[in-house]
Amino acid sequence: MFATRSGNVSSRNAGRTSARNCSKKSGIGFPRQSSMTGWKLRPDGRWEGERVIVKAIRTILIGLTVATGIVAPARSEEMIDEIVAIIDRSIILKSDVLQQMAFAALQQGLSREQLAGAQAEQMFRSILDNMIQDELLIAKAKEDSLEVPSEMIEQRVRDHMKSMKDERGAAEFHRQLQSEDLTEREVRDRLRERFRKEAIRQMMHNRMIQEISLSPREVANYRRRHEGRLPPFYSVSHIMVSPQANKGRKTEAKERAEALLVKVRSGEDFAELAREHSEDPGSGPRGGDLGFFSRGDMVKPVEEAAYSLSPGEVSDVVLSEFGYHILKVEEKQGTRVRARHILIGLKPSDSDAAAAYQRAVKLLERVRAGEDFAEVAKAESDHAESAKNGGRLGTYSDDQPPPGFASVLPSMTLGSVSQPVQTEFGWHLVKVDDDESSLSEIVRQVKMQAHFEQVLAETRQKLYIDIRFQ
Repeated sequence: MFATRSGNVSSRNAGRTSARNCSKKSGIGFPRQSSMTGWKLRPDGRWEGERVIVKAIRTILIGLTVATGIVAPARSEEMIDEIVAIIDRSIILKSDVLQQMAFAALQQGLSREQLAGAQAEQMFRSILDNMIQDELLIAKAKEDSLEVPSEMIEQRVRDHMKSMKDERGAAEFHRQLQSEDLTEREVRDRLRERFRKEAIRQMMHNRMIQEISLSPREVANYRRRHEGRLPPFYSVSHIMVSPQANKGRKTEAKERAEALLVKVRSGEDFAELAREHSEDPGSGPRGGDLGFFSRGDMVKPVEEAAYSLSPGEVSDVVLSEFGYHILKVEEKQGTRVRARHILIGLKPSDSDAAAAYQRAVKLLERVRAGEDFAEVAKAESDHAESAKNGGRLGTYSDDQPPPGFASVLPSMTLGSVSQPVQTEFGWHLVKVDDDESSLSEIVRQVKMQAHFEQVLAETRQKLYIDIRFQ
């Protein structure tokens, strides 16, 4: 329950240039709030892209049979019905765990080589443990006679069905149902069960939070116990200073984009020009193809340009924080658009990077002179998502630090602010939060974790549990 995934640093503000880094949903390595962020539910109740992911996880795990015994690629169909755990009247299949492994592996960017042997087995066991905990919570809710209002679930199902039809278009939605050999009723049933479980988990979580009390003395004791060192659980804030391309670089990039637009409008193949010239490492090799996206997925200038075009049309040069784009809309389905783009990025020079460092140093001087860190973050940080919260990134633990700051945090203490720390996104001033609000939240989470484990232990004693994965 620790290492809260709040305040991930979005690539929209960090300056990445891959295709989906033009998306507001990308991250830069800080923990995400939800592992499902950016995924859409398919008509069959699974997450969109699941078939691709299942293939990917098999690619990642294939060859690990001898080391882990988790996957048997030669007869992969047989593992679909293999039971790895029974909790009361619920079962967990090996395929269920592997699907969750797929999401985790792909979102963490783990290759087949990185996910080797013991690491694959460790991930499998960890995900299985989490799934067992979910089933225990549901069993506890049933024991406590917690009821989810049926109308609330039905409204969510209706809303989601409408959203999927609007997004894809009615014809495409029904075509997809036919391809999956599903009826609308089956889709509704699967969604209903998924939403019911989600609601039960949330109700149990809310109930346990209400059972936790917190006194000022407990917060003071936590501060006193960990004075002069980094606590095992802590809150982090930061101020980010990103290098900005100078005027000369911007002019050069714009001229290159305008020259490419002339080639596009003279009849040269858009996809080939994207492969040759686009500086988007994600979509460039695919001919600039961004795939389908919806409103809110892309940064505003890209979104507005794409939605203003009809299929086959090409935009003027569009400026975003990533650089200059040329867009071509390929097709539209309902409220979704599929487009290609060519990106000429705004690359800061060495002198731009040096200027960003000097700005970070000056901000550090202001903080050390007594200015409030949170107020400086709100006014000066280039990471808009956390700046509005005073630079707050979230709560972490000593074994799960924010990756970009893992090297500097062990030497820090409550309330301390680091020297400028460099990441691929610029320079950061890092603070271990020591305000009452942050410490209260940490102590509450510590108590919540202990209470959660106690509830699970008591529930385990009352149920039939058979863990078959050894």
